[in-house]
Amino acid sequence: MRQRVITGAVFVMIVLLGTLTGKWPFILLFGLILFACLWEYYTLIAPKDIWKDLWRKYSGIVWGMIPYVIGIYLAHGVTMPGKQLALFVLLYMTALLAWFFIPELFVRRSERFSQAALGLTGLIYVALPFGCLPMITIAEGHYSYHQVLAILLLVWSNDTGAYLSGMRWGKRLLLPQISPKKTWEGWLGGLILTLLVGRLLALLLDSWTILDGWIIAGLVSIWGPLGDLVESMLKREFEVKDSGQLLPGHGGVLDRFDAFLFALPPVALYWIVLR
Repeated sequence: MRQRVITGAVFVMIVLLGTLTGKWPFILLFGLILFACLWEYYTLIAPKDIWKDLWRKYSGIVWGMIPYVIGIYLAHGVTMPGKQLALFVLLYMTALLAWFFIPELFVRRSERFSQAALGLTGLIYVALPFGCLPMITIAEGHYSYHQVLAILLLVWSNDTGAYLSGMRWGKRLLLPQISPKKTWEGWLGGLILTLLVGRLLALLLDSWTILDGWIIAGLVSIWGPLGDLVESMLKREFEVKDSGQLLPGHGGVLDRFDAFLFALPPVALYWIVLR
């Protein structure tokens, strides 16, 4: 427990330092977090020290950094005509399909299609959500640190509320086949605390309306726990306890950002398109 508390405190300090000191430290920090999440994911699905697994790991990481870089460019006001953007997306997806599936035609192993699909899934699961982050926190080149801190605070509030209420009142299991400890009472406690924190953030942040606070908190309360459950499903599939060992007492970086990953796309959709 002591190690867990110390690791958690140091990790929070690093995140705060990276987000509060400016745009480029923020970009570097979350670029490193993305790299760590991709590394853990591809190590999980390609664990052997052979050229086939190493090729999938390193190529997946390289492809996975691209959406984040594109998100940074778009957040700085770089625009593309609709036809050019559609062509770029089409070429990117076609190249990905070719990169992950065609080599599997020439290797000798079972489950080649599923292995290629797992490599492609890592980009959708990890990389694309991080591509949304710069567009939430940077507008026309101007960085708003409170945006990312607010989302992180909501995610942490949801985890804390779910843990405390689940420990105190948890009886009805949410999805016992995926996570034997998560309960409906815990989810409800996380929802209530997150909505309260969202309301408080709306009072503190000039750029947030009361409706923004309710909606973003609600999205985090729904999608965050789903992200946690999806990562639990992933770890059960590969029979591991943690995604990595980088954070003693907490597991891996992907373990700490599983809820954040799932919450980012719907929050970005609301903030950029629907708001």
